[in-house]
Amino acid sequence: MLDMLRFRPVFSLLNWLTSPSEEGAIMVLISFFAVGFMIFVVFPIHEYAHGFMAKFLGDDTAERQGRLTLNPLVHIDLMGSLMMLFFPLGWAKPVPVNPSRCNKVKAKTAMALTAAAGPASNIIIAYIFIIIFKLIPVSVFMSDSAIAYLPDAFWLIVQINVYIAVFNLIPIPPLDGSKILFFFLKPRYIYKMMEHQRMITMIFFMVLFLTPFIRNFIGFISLYIIRGLDFLSGFIR
Repeated sequence: MLDMLRFRPVFSLLNWLTSPSEEGAIMVLISFFAVGFMIFVVFPIHEYAHGFMAKFLGDDTAERQGRLTLNPLVHIDLMGSLMMLFFPLGWAKPVPVNPSRCNKVKAKTAMALTAAAGPASNIIIAYIFIIIFKLIPVSVFMSDSAIAYLPDAFWLIVQINVYIAVFNLIPIPPLDGSKILFFFLKPRYIYKMMEHQRMITMIFFMVLFLTPFIRNFIGFISLYIIRGLDFLSGFIR
């Protein structure tokens, strides 16, 4: 399973304040660095991927509203960013997409493709950082300086990206996975899900935070995706 404690900067900081140590201080810096990277770099890329796919399919809604950009200030959601400080979950402001304007494919297909683009961007980022991690010289790991902890920060970014990708693919509204699921459902079932979206979402998050089942499931799937990405980067020795 993934080391969930390393995803929570606030708890790392509290642990360090109660029991100060050099190792604890480094953990605080690594966790805040990784989460800051997610908020200011990864989340904007995730939302840009949604908008870019929509634009590619013919919908320029995000572009017209100034959301087809990597500028983090345009995408940051305060609550979604604060969540990242306490849990390995967070979000940015959703990029507006109008599937009916996607003239290259059917609206249902456009919805699924634009939704899948976000989690796909997280997996790609994770793969890139696995490659970077493997290219770091062994001497860096053995160094006594602060730079020796940089590989840990990179590996944490890999873990968070995969975790968030898997979380987003859960077929529960309003997550990206629900829009992919809609591609396979008949309109009457989609309508039923949307009609009860608030209740479904509330129950899902209650189960998510009150029981370990969903978190363990996400961690289990994430672990095997990371192993797969590690295998695909096996050309680096």
